[in-house]
Amino acid sequence: MKNVFLLSAVLLAGLAPRSFGDWRNLTTADGLPGNEVQFISQDDDGTIWVGTLSGLAKYSDGKFTTFVEGTGVWDVLKTGPGKYLIGAQDGTLMADGEQRAWAHKGMTVAPIHRYGEKAIWIIGKSHGTEVSTLLQSTGGTWSAIAYFENRRVVDLFRTSNGHMWVVCDGNGVFEVDPAKGPEQAVHHLQALNVTTMAEDSRHRVWFGLWGRGVRVLEDGRWLSYVADEDSSVFSIVEDTKGGIWVATSAHGLWHYDGNEWVNRLRDEGGVNMLSKTSDGKVWISTQTHGGLRYWDGKDWKVSLDSTLPIRCLLEAKNGELWAGGILDGLHILKKQ
Repeated sequence: MKNVFLLSAVLLAGLAPRSFGDWRNLTTADGLPGNEVQFISQDDDGTIWVGTLSGLAKYSDGKFTTFVEGTGVWDVLKTGPGKYLIGAQDGTLMADGEQRAWAHKGMTVAPIHRYGEKAIWIIGKSHGTEVSTLLQSTGGTWSAIAYFENRRVVDLFRTSNGHMWVVCDGNGVFEVDPAKGPEQAVHHLQALNVTTMAEDSRHRVWFGLWGRGVRVLEDGRWLSYVADEDSSVFSIVEDTKGGIWVATSAHGLWHYDGNEWVNRLRDEGGVNMLSKTSDGKVWISTQTHGGLRYWDGKDWKVSLDSTLPIRCLLEAKNGELWAGGILDGLHILKKQ
C-alpha cells in the first residue's frame, strides 16, 4: 500500500533537502526520466534500476541511461544475460539486448516473480475495468492461471522455500507449492485483507492486515499481535537483532523485541517508508516529517532533513544508500 501526496509545483520548488551526511540529490536534470521514484533495485551484477512515473533508469559503470521512457514503471526482473522483464503502466516490456517487445498492452503490470524453476508470474490490471489477471510465462508464452480467475488477485510474495503466496483482495492469501500447482493451493486468513508480507530469519511468515494488526505463521501455528491496530499495516521489517518493526498508515510504528510490543511515533501518523541496513539501523520516513531518520537503539537520528517523504531505500552492494523521493528524485549517500 502506498500513500498519495498532492504538492504543488510552487511548494516543491522551495523544499530543498538539508542533510546531516553527504547526501547527493539527483533529478531529471541529472538524467533521471522522472522525479517521482516508485522503486529502486539492484541486479546481481551491480546494475541499479530506478523506476519512476515517467520511465526506468539504469545505473551502470558510473552513469545513468534511460532504459524505458514515457510510462510509469513498477518492477524489473532479470531473466538472463541482457534479458529483462519490466512491469509498466503500459504492459510488460520484454528486453533482450537492444530488442524491445511489448506484451499485455492495456494492462498495468506489477509485481513480477519467479515461480518454480522455469516459470514467471505477473499480475496485470486491466485499464478501465481494473480487473486483475494472474498470468504465467513458460518459455515466452503467456497464459492466465485459471484457478485464480475472479479471485481479485492484488499481490504476490515468494518465500525462501519457493512457495508463492497469492494475495486476494479481502480474502486472505493462497499458498502455492510449485511442486503441486495452484489447484492444491492452501487458503489462509480467509475474509481478511492482507496488505503486506515479510519472512524473517527464522522463516516465520508475517502478514500485515487492514485494521486487524499482524498475524504470523510459525511452525504451522498462527499467532496474532496488535489486533486492536485499526489502521493499515503496510510494511514489516526484521532488524539485525531479530526485532520486528511494523509500519502503519496512521499510528506510527510498532516494535516487537520478542517479549513486548511498543508503539513508537504514534503522534506522527502514517509511516511512508520502513527499511533496514546491514549496520543494524532501521530507517523511516513519515508523512509528518519526511526525509530520513534511523533508530540508533535509543532514539531517532536525522540523516536526510526534508519535508518531502521518501518512498523507498536501497543499500547498494558497495555500501551506498539510495533513497527514492516521492517528488524530488534520488538521494545517494556514499558509504561512511
